Amino acid sequence: MAPTDYIYRRSAAGQSALETDTPLAAPLRRVLALIEGQTHSHMVRKLLRDQTESNIAYWLSQLEKLGLLEARPTQIHHDLDFTGSFAFQR
Repeated sequence: MAPTDYIYRRSAAGQSALETDTPLAAPLRRVLALIEGQTHSHMVRKLLRDQTESNIAYWLSQLEKLGLLEARPTQIHHDLDFTGSFAFQR
């Protein structure tokens, strides 16, 4: 699991900020609007592929600091090619 593998979720304050005219920088508002339900960090990066990794990381950290986003590390290791279950023996 990469250190940046997180699941993001809008907090109640984040939902309120989107529904009202809370002053928020345009990039922060855009990122906040992309988070629906529980959104994996890979999906956020995919949706913002026109932005640099450092910009995305900065915006996500700012939204967390403002209490508009909640993040938790992913708990499950995804074995997408299914090779983790093979027992290779000599």
